[in-house]
Amino acid sequence: MAYRSHTSSPSGSQSPSATASSNVSPTSRPTSLAPLNMVPAPEDTDLSSRSSRTTPNRHPVDLPRGASASKGGCWTCRLRRKKCDEQREGESCRTCIRLTIECLGWGPKRPEWMRDKQAVEAYKANIKAQLTRAGLIRGQPRTSLVHANSAPILPSQTRPQSYHRGSAAGITSSSPLHFDHPDYGYRYVDTSQEQHQRHNHHNMIPGMPGSSNSAFHQMSDPLYNDTGINGLDVNAPFFPYPSQSVTPISSSSSVTTDSLNLEFPQLGSHEQNGFEFDLRAPSPPPPVPFISGQNNVQGDHVIYYFEHVRKIQYMFAGNTFTNATYSLIVQEPRGAVTNAVCALASLHFTRMRVAQGLEAPDPNPEHSNATYFHDEAYFQLDTAKQMRGSYIESDAVAALHLISFSQLSGCTTDWQPAFSVVSEWLAHTGLLVDDNPALTLRGLSPIAQLLVKAALWLDTFSSLTQPRPPKFLRLLKRLMGERGGFWADADALYSLRMDLLTGCPDEAMLAIAETSALAHWKATELRNGSLSYRDLIRRGDDIEQRLRHHTSQQNFGDIDQAPLHPNLAQTSVTESGVVPFPSNDMRRQVADVFRETAVMYLHTVLNNSNPGVREISECVEIVVRLMDQLPSSDIDRALMFPVCLAGCMTNDSTRRDFFKGRLQLLDGSIGNVMQTRLVMEAVWQKRDVNGGAVELRDTVRERGLTLLLV
Repeated sequence: MAYRSHTSSPSGSQSPSATASSNVSPTSRPTSLAPLNMVPAPEDTDLSSRSSRTTPNRHPVDLPRGASASKGGCWTCRLRRKKCDEQREGESCRTCIRLTIECLGWGPKRPEWMRDKQAVEAYKANIKAQLTRAGLIRGQPRTSLVHANSAPILPSQTRPQSYHRGSAAGITSSSPLHFDHPDYGYRYVDTSQEQHQRHNHHNMIPGMPGSSNSAFHQMSDPLYNDTGINGLDVNAPFFPYPSQSVTPISSSSSVTTDSLNLEFPQLGSHEQNGFEFDLRAPSPPPPVPFISGQNNVQGDHVIYYFEHVRKIQYMFAGNTFTNATYSLIVQEPRGAVTNAVCALASLHFTRMRVAQGLEAPDPNPEHSNATYFHDEAYFQLDTAKQMRGSYIESDAVAALHLISFSQLSGCTTDWQPAFSVVSEWLAHTGLLVDDNPALTLRGLSPIAQLLVKAALWLDTFSSLTQPRPPKFLRLLKRLMGERGGFWADADALYSLRMDLLTGCPDEAMLAIAETSALAHWKATELRNGSLSYRDLIRRGDDIEQRLRHHTSQQNFGDIDQAPLHPNLAQTSVTESGVVPFPSNDMRRQVADVFRETAVMYLHTVLNNSNPGVREISECVEIVVRLMDQLPSSDIDRALMFPVCLAGCMTNDSTRRDFFKGRLQLLDGSIGNVMQTRLVMEAVWQKRDVNGGAVELRDTVRERGLTLLLV
């Protein structure tokens, strides 16, 4: 259901004109990024049947009028044979507003589409399905992912055939998609095995009959006994486009922009000082391949993601991850990557509206559209693992998006299950047991290399707030040149260029990982009463010497130069001549901040978290000076660990205000900014009251947070 503004009018006002009740079937009316339980299920898009609905040879449908369906009621209540309160608010009655369904309005003449009995039955089934999902039908339980996922997962199950249309298979090409362009830094070819595994749910709307959620069909719900719902087409668009003649675009189709007269940025315009959203129905489908095989709710979310959300993901990484995401969406329009991207888009859209005061925070986010997409993506990953026995590259990409979803939500959604997917994928590559993992890594595809780096990065930084050492420290050290406890190159580490993904240079990443492992070793030795401080200092000196000796001189000519995929280039707002963001100077300053933070973190382990220690206070001052030279921007979101650690390691109120102020300049509705500030203030309060050392990791655990400082 599209967002619409309702203006109050007295109940005694005159009925709207006959134009208030459209001649277009409501199941094909516009929608937006509204929660799924407010979006009518799509109806038949078969062009022949669509055109036949307006054929005058059709016999009109006799609609019985009882006491509950008076002539004064809206057309929605008349069709439902329910009593209408006839209290108009704009173009809707209060009954429809209360039920969150679209009101067809009033009019002396029955809309033309109501002469088609099949369309009427489909519309009534739509309303019933919508109300059932919302739990508004007495005696029928709300359908939710909680119930759906509670059923056993049987990968061998097939979908009920009654929910498929014979023409649906022709919408998407069955031939494998080859995306092999060296300039885009990505290659993905669908194998016959993966095609076979995807065959049964390639053209289905998630969470509705025929979706990838096989357990959905095991639910005993009267909704699916309604014969009217079998007439629905799960591939119908939600928007009525001119002449209703737009055909689905296949992944192999060639459509020109001029022929459709399209404007791609249809969900909103991005401005430098914020976001302004146009909540009208989008333009007709843009000429991009991933529209084929998707319903328009998914399509709108995907477009919104590429317009807005991708820009705040992996700001240092270039276009490789974006192009890979796009290609996987084209390859599997209803797959886990698509649903994960839709979850991100929905969450970002909602958070931005709340931040702008356009709507109140959702009191039940567990029933939101974003959560729906998020849970469906997890379900698909779990099912894929059971079918294949292991995760593949596309699963790891989807998992990274789900981790971004957790970050975007302020870590209110657990990121650890998604990280487990990435970890299992990394183990399946064989790098953990490879004799020469550095050589093997160079032979992987660009997106696989990025996934490996992301796994190492997330493993390292998650260990900073979790009660465990980094799981992949040995692999990280071997990729950087360690051999049997010795370093192969006395002059430099092997180059991983972690800074091209995270902003953190290799030597700082390695030092942070080794220091985290040292902190856990120290805690274990303390518990056992066997800590040798001489051994602790020796290990710490080795880490610091390696960090300072192997400081890399970044060559930013190595930055990912892959061009944005041409089908996405039209969403870009960058102009020629504009300095890329982040600039090379910003990258150098960010790298320096991470190096100094690594030294500071090491001294908090060697000397405990005492701000009065000279080495710690000196590091704090250097971080303040470096960040003062770095203009406040979204780059600060990549510096959550330096800001949090340096902020926690000072008792100076001026310095505390500096770090707190950097966080306050960021939009707290997006990301883990508020949680990071909460941890800092908790450390300050605890130290000010009790004195002594206060550990960052202990404070995170005491607060019950699953904070990931990335």
